[in-house]
Amino acid sequence: MRAIVVGVDGSPHSEVALRHAVEIADLVGAGVTGLAAVAGDYQGEAPPEEHRVEELEGLEALPTTVIQWFEQALGKCAETCAVAEVPFEARMLAGRPGRLLPDEAQGCDLVVLGAKGQHESIELLGRTARDVVRSCIKPVLVTRAEYRPITRALVGYDASPAAGHAVEWVADLAAVAGWEVVLVAGAMPQSGLASDIEHAADLVRTRGVEPEVVRAPGDAPTIVFEQARAHKADLIAVGGPIRGTLSGFFLGEKWPEVVEQAEAPVLRWR
Repeated sequence: MRAIVVGVDGSPHSEVALRHAVEIADLVGAGVTGLAAVAGDYQGEAPPEEHRVEELEGLEALPTTVIQWFEQALGKCAETCAVAEVPFEARMLAGRPGRLLPDEAQGCDLVVLGAKGQHESIELLGRTARDVVRSCIKPVLVTRAEYRPITRALVGYDASPAAGHAVEWVADLAAVAGWEVVLVAGAMPQSGLASDIEHAADLVRTRGVEPEVVRAPGDAPTIVFEQARAHKADLIAVGGPIRGTLSGFFLGEKWPEVVEQAEAPVLRWR
């Protein structure tokens, strides 16, 4: 992993996302790009000054107060990265973040964003996070309201390729950071999936990490939520299959329920 993109809008949620991005970047030696996607109707925290606008990458004319709001947010990101000695690049583009982040993420290894943006305060998951996690072709980490360092990661495993990549990603970071790893499968004891999860556990062991394996038949999101609480997981990782494909444990569109309702940060891997 060499490049991590984090969505920046100056909200407390985006500050938490940045801290997680820095945490992971520091582990793997990656750089962080702070991307501020500014919509034309964004008002920031101050009323726009009349008749004063600036061109943002030639796409839209925006009030200078809006530009300044995002410049300050990106400046704080730069300071945080400098303290952690993580390389940082600031980018500010005009447009909707739910559209720009997936496009800009094509050249990175991981996208990190907060569950809610500056003006999203009702739903569990904001519109931007929902749009990005469903459309982005790269791994997406959705963080929550508060930051806490990752020490224990739980992976929902269904034997799909996406879930396998999630296991490998977690195993690699666990080997560096000393995370505890829990693998969870919604499987009957004698089922094929119950056997497959042992192969996933063996993969984790090749990184020098001994995982805990849990098999618990039932509704996939419910199992993940229960096990995440029981193990006090700081991170949940799941595979996110392409729409319309079958994936065993997270059949069809089950995985978005985990992303939207989990209390811990959730990594969605495709």
